Amino acid sequence: MPYEPTSKKNPRQLTIEQHYHTAHAIAKFYDDNNMVEIKIISTGEIVRRNKRAKIFCTKRTWDQRAERGYMVPIETAFHQEIDSIKPFNERNHEVISRYCLLWRLRHGFHLSENNDTTLDSISGSGLTKEQEEIIESKNGSFVRDGGVVPVRFSSGLKIQISLDRDWHTCSHFKWGLIESTEGEFIVADGYGNFAFIPISPKLAFWAGKTDQKINRQQLAEINNYSIGQAKEYYFARKLSECPIFQPIAAR
Repeated sequence: MPYEPTSKKNPRQLTIEQHYHTAHAIAKFYDDNNMVEIKIISTGEIVRRNKRAKIFCTKRTWDQRAERGYMVPIETAFHQEIDSIKPFNERNHEVISRYCLLWRLRHGFHLSENNDTTLDSISGSGLTKEQEEIIESKNGSFVRDGGVVPVRFSSGLKIQISLDRDWHTCSHFKWGLIESTEGEFIVADGYGNFAFIPISPKLAFWAGKTDQKINRQQLAEINNYSIGQAKEYYFARKLSECPIFQPIAAR
């Protein structure tokens, strides 16, 4: 998706680097140096970064109204769930499902190739860039000359609409807590339609499962699936602590 830079020094403090999976959730995997290990799929390189690293972000893919508005309560409620794990019957399953859907949608828009929209029979507002940024900072939107609407506004609206339109696909989910007895979880950059959310090196939420402990072999199967779901990278507290099944070399 095309990135539109802000004015020099970003005077309106518009959010440029937007997390599709929250910084708070990523920090749950921190090591003693407040870092996680990341495997970059395209190069095979392993790097160590903190939760604010650009690799975890998309650049102005949705507008400020979405970033600071309707997305925040969904994130905050989810953070409360992962900060204080409750028994299955007391868990707020709806909160986890809403965040799962939000993450899925945001990651999808990050990977998409959408462009600005042009509205027919609309002349535009003739605003300066400063005026545009003032409007966006106040959660508004605008149309440029020629009827052009910056793609981040349509993306923010589409995500909001999809949260309601697609809610039926996950509103019924009940999330089991999966605990690893040996080894640690890998986290994909996104999981698509797979309802699985690692929430710490040893814990993950999995829709449709009961609370349970898993052994190293079961963890390796899950980690392999996470790797298979990842599009640009995957991460963990320490990748060497995450069992996986190595591919068998051809003879």
